[in-house]
Amino acid sequence: MSITIDIMMGLNGGLFIDGTVTGTVDTNYRAVYVNEDCVFTVLTDVDDTDLLASWGISGKTVAKGAMLGSFNKVALKTITVTSGSVLALKG
Repeated sequence: MSITIDIMMGLNGGLFIDGTVTGTVDTNYRAVYVNEDCVFTVLTDVDDTDLLASWGISGKTVAKGAMLGSFNKVALKTITVTSGSVLALKG
């Protein structure tokens, strides 16, 4: 059986983001699923790793369906979406 985004959301919970969310370490969000084409201005994990630089997507439009997380499997810290929307998924 494959795990789909809706099953993952149902099992673990999530948060719809179309602006800025900070301090997600308290809620254990581990990845973001791009709900509609979007541009991030900030995406960091709790180790303050700049995930936009790590993934090479600074200033780029990320297509719907993409899923991004930290390299170290730690929680996300700050998520800023300037256009489009994402779903933050708990891990």
